[in-house]
Amino acid sequence: MKVEQKNSSKQNKIGQLTIKDYTFERVENVKYLVVILNEENNHQINLQEKIKNANKTYFMLQKFFRNKNIPKN
Repeated sequence: MKVEQKNSSKQNKIGQLTIKDYTFERVENVKYLVVILNEENNHQINLQEKIKNANKTYFMLQKFFRNKNIPKN
């Protein structure tokens, strides 16, 4: 397995990863199976995204929560 990095320096973290005939671009964040992965392994971004999505869902369903015609039992 051949692994090499091109254009990698301390100032410029964006580079490429080459494994055999495949070249992968380096990115800061990747969303995989509803989890945001980043190179610093910072979970703050993932937590903020989940809070934002929960707030969207709550405010979208708020009119249903207040509906008097839906039985509460």
